[in-house]
Amino acid sequence: MVIHLGTALENNTITQLVRDTRNMMQPHTAIRLRERKSNKLKDFVVMAGPLGITYLMIFSQNEKTGSTHLRLSSMPRGPTISFKILEYSLCKDISRIQRNPKSISASSHEFVNPPLLVINGFTNPKDASPEEKLVVTMFQNMFPPISPLNTKVGTIRRVLLLNKDKETGLIELRHYVIDTKLVDVSRNVKKLINVKSHLNKKLPNLSKAKDVADIILDPYAQAGFTSDSEVEDDSIVEVNENDNSTILTKPIDNEDDAAEAGQSLKRKKAVKLTEIGPRMKLQLIKIEDGVCDGKILYHAQFKKTKAEMHKLEEQHALKRKAKDLRKKEQAANVAKKTEKKALKKQRREARKKAGEENVSDTSDDSDSDEDVEMEDYSADEDIHDMSANEDDEKLFDEE
Repeated sequence: MVIHLGTALENNTITQLVRDTRNMMQPHTAIRLRERKSNKLKDFVVMAGPLGITYLMIFSQNEKTGSTHLRLSSMPRGPTISFKILEYSLCKDISRIQRNPKSISASSHEFVNPPLLVINGFTNPKDASPEEKLVVTMFQNMFPPISPLNTKVGTIRRVLLLNKDKETGLIELRHYVIDTKLVDVSRNVKKLINVKSHLNKKLPNLSKAKDVADIILDPYAQAGFTSDSEVEDDSIVEVNENDNSTILTKPIDNEDDAAEAGQSLKRKKAVKLTEIGPRMKLQLIKIEDGVCDGKILYHAQFKKTKAEMHKLEEQHALKRKAKDLRKKEQAANVAKKTEKKALKKQRREARKKAGEENVSDTSDDSDSDEDVEMEDYSADEDIHDMSANEDDEKLFDEE
């Protein structure tokens, strides 16, 4: 769940950043969530359990300094990692500086599956510090794991890159979309293939071609240069034409062998990454034990001595004891109220049964019209008394 609270609700730029982040975290987040000014962090923490929320991404802004912060909280017990957002760019800002921007909407097929998480620049977990291990683990657990044998390559449409600068320690977050293009066919053939899926594109000019074979077989005919010169060799991979689930490792000589093996022909495709945003530069500030509260496990700006840390641990222990006592008192009070309600319910049922028996006895003994009128009047009195008693009990319950 991606939310923003406090002063950040009044900042339109942060509101747009939250929307872009929700699109980035699709499909396992609510992109149409609306926060109110009256909402507190406790409201979202309480609703995280019934809704099955595992992580909270909280954007906030300092009222005095105006700095923007991002907190990642693991539900329901923490820990919480706090980052300071030094720089950020929205999706619309990134599209403006690109020569050929990628135009996609929140409902595009690229957002059907979660992005592929790529982590670069972090220390080896064996030699890394505890806070760096926790940051890496937190980001990894926010996305489903990928199995090289079972995960289909065609389902991976986006990449989320986390790059850490070893000198400054800043973490740069970037979001890309994956584009694939054929490189073993001519441009004209690729245009014909693209026209099939994109009806708004024009057909290539084939008026100067004398034979179709010149276009299909000769990649250099009619400006039909291949895209091998436009892409790097490292970005070219061989994939199945009909099934993008795996990358071919066993070579196939001809079409007959492919048909016998039950596999489709391998085609060379160039992989290109296009940034779609958002982009953020994060600085680790502190790590807390609970959900935005509790004992501070790490702080980048302040360091405590052993005596100060021991004193803080004692204070946290006292707070935990007081919290446990409050919980026990609340549980005892709730048990007392439930017992009172059960006794009141039994009394109501007993009164109702007694009233019905009296009414049935008087109706059997009555023969005259006057007696019937008296019976009706007495019944009304009983009902009136019962309703009055019920009103009194309701008022007592509310108090």
